[in-house]
Amino acid sequence: MIGILIQEPTRTLAQGQVEFLGVSLADPWFLPLLLSLPLVAWLARERRRAIPARAPMIAHELPSTWRVRFSWLPLACEVAALACALFALARPLEGEIYLTSENEGVDIVLLLDRSTSMEQGQEGSGERRFDIAKRAVGDFAVRRMTDREGAADNVCLVGFAMFTELLCPFTLDAGAISGVLKDLDVEQRRDLDGTSIGLAVSEAVRLLELSEAKSKVVVILTDGEDTTGLIDPLDSARLAMEKGVRIYAVFAGPRVVTRYDPLTRRRVNIPVRVKLLPALAKVTGARFFHAQDEAELEEAYAEIERLERTPRIEQAQAEHFDLYRSWILAAMLLFSCAQFSRHSWARRTP
Repeated sequence: MIGILIQEPTRTLAQGQVEFLGVSLADPWFLPLLLSLPLVAWLARERRRAIPARAPMIAHELPSTWRVRFSWLPLACEVAALACALFALARPLEGEIYLTSENEGVDIVLLLDRSTSMEQGQEGSGERRFDIAKRAVGDFAVRRMTDREGAADNVCLVGFAMFTELLCPFTLDAGAISGVLKDLDVEQRRDLDGTSIGLAVSEAVRLLELSEAKSKVVVILTDGEDTTGLIDPLDSARLAMEKGVRIYAVFAGPRVVTRYDPLTRRRVNIPVRVKLLPALAKVTGARFFHAQDEAELEEAYAEIERLERTPRIEQAQAEHFDLYRSWILAAMLLFSCAQFSRHSWARRTP
């Protein structure tokens, strides 16, 4: 699965010397000239006072109080025009950055054992092993579909006992997986009970055959060995290897069980030997995990997540452009207003 995410262009500061009023400036050494504007305004005012002039007819028709009240406006427009011109000389810049993110996702099939043996209570909490497994599988699926780096993986959920059942097809919707797991339970019909690992792995490989993802993963969680013999699990694993599918196997169960020894008439602790699942993982170049409690189960899925990270490629294109034209236009408009005022209503009388 290859996805390309193109973000909208982001306005940002272009490359410049300094930032001023939220804008980057390429030639900021013109800015100190702005400090001279008060002196320029004072000199211009004194010069205008010393030059008498005749007012046009429009000036005589206006009330003298109105003309006096706004006599400062032409000079203010000229000073503002000069300020805009100086700011334009400082070359204000702005830019747009286009970010393109390409991620090569992982297609993942989650196999969850629904046999009645998963109803056994967990030591310490007494909670069903199946409920603990659902939480671990659901959390893993949500993390893979809502990757913190912005990428996401297609996830498919398959339950199995004697036969397999497609619970949720490949999806990027984390809510879909969570909704299915919320109401999911172990197989209730005794005639459909069992643990068909070989059939489950074969179904997962079949689902991944149409995938275009370069990375294809199966994560199987069970608490036992294959009990049906419908399909040899190792044959399924070799088929997965040929198709480029890695099988991560998680055994959810105790490491030691207590059995009654009729010879000694005592209870003895016997290590649980798991042979099939490690072999499945080894054939496909993946890993096997033995989790006897919820903490170890979460740690196993976290390790799988670290091993199957999503590669990402990010590209950025930046476009920079000058903003001086707007400031030059503003300066011209302000200067034109000042000149029009000086030759009309603001023209001085002797």
